[in-house]
Amino acid sequence: MRLLFTVLLLFFSVNAQSAESKSTITAEGIADLHVAQDVQISPDGTRVVFVVGQGNTFGGLRDTHLWIAPTDGSEPARIFASSENGEDYPRWSRNGKYIAFLSKRRADSKTEIPADVDELCIMPTTGGEAEVVTEFKGGVNMFAWSPDSKMIAFSASEGPTAEQEQKNKDKDDAEFVDHDYQFSRLWILNLADRKVRRVLKEDGNVNEISWSPDSSELAIKLSPTPISDDIYNHSKLVIVRASTGEINRTVTDTAGSTITRWSPDGKMIAFGKLSPAAIAEWHMVGDINGGNAQHVDDTYQGTIWSWDWMPDSKSMIAETIEGTRAKFVNINVSDGKISPVAEFNASYGDLSISSDGHKIAFQGEEKDSPPNIWIMESGQKPRRLTNFQPEVASWNVGSVQEINWKNQKDGKVIYGLLITPPGYVKGKLYPTVVQIHGGPEWSWWSGWLGSWHEWAQLLASNGYVVLMPNPRGSDGQNWRFIEANQNDWGGMDFEDIMSGVDYLVSEKIADPQKLGIGGWSYGGFMTSWVVTHTDRFKSAIVGAGVTDLISFNGTTDITPSFLKTYFAGTSVEKRDVYVNHSAMTFIQNTKTPTLVLHGEADERVPPGQGWEFYNSLKLLHVPTEMVTYPREHHGFHERLHQIDLLKRVLAWYDRYLK
Repeated sequence: MRLLFTVLLLFFSVNAQSAESKSTITAEGIADLHVAQDVQISPDGTRVVFVVGQGNTFGGLRDTHLWIAPTDGSEPARIFASSENGEDYPRWSRNGKYIAFLSKRRADSKTEIPADVDELCIMPTTGGEAEVVTEFKGGVNMFAWSPDSKMIAFSASEGPTAEQEQKNKDKDDAEFVDHDYQFSRLWILNLADRKVRRVLKEDGNVNEISWSPDSSELAIKLSPTPISDDIYNHSKLVIVRASTGEINRTVTDTAGSTITRWSPDGKMIAFGKLSPAAIAEWHMVGDINGGNAQHVDDTYQGTIWSWDWMPDSKSMIAETIEGTRAKFVNINVSDGKISPVAEFNASYGDLSISSDGHKIAFQGEEKDSPPNIWIMESGQKPRRLTNFQPEVASWNVGSVQEINWKNQKDGKVIYGLLITPPGYVKGKLYPTVVQIHGGPEWSWWSGWLGSWHEWAQLLASNGYVVLMPNPRGSDGQNWRFIEANQNDWGGMDFEDIMSGVDYLVSEKIADPQKLGIGGWSYGGFMTSWVVTHTDRFKSAIVGAGVTDLISFNGTTDITPSFLKTYFAGTSVEKRDVYVNHSAMTFIQNTKTPTLVLHGEADERVPPGQGWEFYNSLKLLHVPTEMVTYPREHHGFHERLHQIDLLKRVLAWYDRYLK
C-alpha cells in the first residue's frame, strides 16, 4: 500500500508539474502561428502542394510560400517554392509535370508592373527555377489548367493605360464613380509557345474559371462590373467556347459562390445558385446546359462548403458543416441522396481529390491544434500529415465542447461551442464572454479557435469561459435556417443568443454578474444591438460593427443588394424598417462599457459605423474607447495590428469582468 501511495503521489506530481510548465497563450503567440491551407493533391495521389503562411485566412496570410509533401507521410514536408515576393494559389497540371502558382515575382526586374500585383508562374514538379509567364499591370487574379495540360486559362486586368498613368502622375486623377472600370478579363496561355490571347471579348468581370473535361469549353462566372456587390450578387454562370470566346449558353443568371465542377464524363455540371431570396445558396447538379438541375441540398440539415466529383461521375464528395462539426458526405447525383462518409474538425471547405478518387487531401485542425494538411484514404479515418505549430503543445489551451440549447421563445434548437479554461472546475462560476460570428451567414466550428478574429483560446487560457453560438442566420443547419433572420436582425437571432447565455447560467457555468460580449462584422452589429437592449453584460467589444443600417447601406461596397435581400427592400423603400433594426436608434439605452475597434480602410463596414457608436457613447457618458488601425480592411493582415487588437480585447474584458 505504501508503494502504491508513493507511485500515485509521483504520478500526480509529474502531471501537476507538466500542467504548470505549460504557458498561458499570448497575443504574440497567436499572431505568429503558421497556417497551412489551399491544399492540392497531385493527379496520381502521391503528393500534395499547399500554402503556408502566418496569420489568419480572414485578412490573408502573411509571408506565404509553397510546400510539398508525400501523401503517405514517408518524408516530412519541404519548401517547394519560396521567394521574398511570396507564392500562393498552387495548381497541378493534369499530367503532373508542372505546378503553376501566383507570385509577385517579375520576369524583368526593370518592369513597370506595380509591386503589389500577382503574376502567373510555372515550375516543374521536379524542381528548378520558376518561370514568370505573364505581365499584366492589373495582375492575375486566378487561373485553371486545361485537362489536356496544354493551356492555362486565367483572369487578369490590363491595368491603367499610358494616358491614365500620366494623369495619375500629374494628379489629374478624379474618380468617375461607377465608370471607367478595370475589368478582370479571360485570357488563355498556350504552354507550347507561351503566347497569351484574350478569349472573352464582351465586357464583364471574370470571377471563376472551370474547364470542360475535353478542354474545349470553360464555365465562367461573369459579373457586369468588378464592384463587390455585382461579384457577389449579380454574377451569371456561362459556358464559353475556348477557341473563339463565344458564349454558347447560360447555365444560371444567379450564380452563387460555390466552385463549379464539371463531371469527369462531361455530361453534367455542379454549380451554386442564389436562392429566390438571394440570401442562401442552392447547390445544383444538372446537365451541361444547367437543365434538369436538382437542388441536392434542399432538405439537407447542414451547409455544403465545397465539393468535387468522384471518377465515375455518379456521385460527388462534399465537405459540409452540420451544427458545428465538419463532415465529408457522398451525394448520389441520380437521386440526390446524401450519405455520411467521415467527420472531422475544420473551419471551411478546402478539399482536393486524387484522379482515382481514393485519396482526399484537405485542411483540417484539432480542438487544440491549428490548421494543417490532412489526408483521408478510402476506407480509412482522416490522418494529419503536417504539424506547423509544435509550440502549441506547450500552451495551456481551453477545452472545446459542442453544445446545443433551445430558444426559450419558439423551442428552436441552436448549436454552438463552449470553451472552458484549463483546470476548469464543474460548478464554479466563471467570467464568461459571448463571441458572435460575422456574416450573418457564417458559423463557428469545432476546431482551433485562436486568431486575431477568433478570441476563444486566448480568453480561455486566461481564465474565461467562452460561448460561441450559431444563431439563426448561420450555416450548419439548412438553407432555410440561413434565411430565418430575414427582416429580423436583432429579433429571434438575439433570443437564440440570450437563451444560450441563460443555459450557461442555469448550468452554473457562467457567472451572471461577470458577462461580456463581443464580435466582428455582423458580430459587431449584434454586440451593439445587445448593449442597446439589455444591461446584463458588464463589458462589450464592437469590432467592425454595423451600427446604423441607413448610413451603412449608403457607404458599404456591397450596396444595395446585401441589405436589400435581408430586408426585402432598399433603405429608400423601407426606411422605417432599417431604422428600427439599427442599434443607433436605441443608443440612449446603453450602459455597458464598450470598446470599439475598426480598420481605417474597411470598405465592407466603413469606419464611420464605429465612429457613430463611439461618439454617441461619449455623449451619454458611457465608458468607451475606440481604436482604429491604418491600412486595415475588413479583415486584419498586419502582425502588430493583430497583436495590439488581441491585447486590447483581453485587457478590456479583464478591466470589467475580473
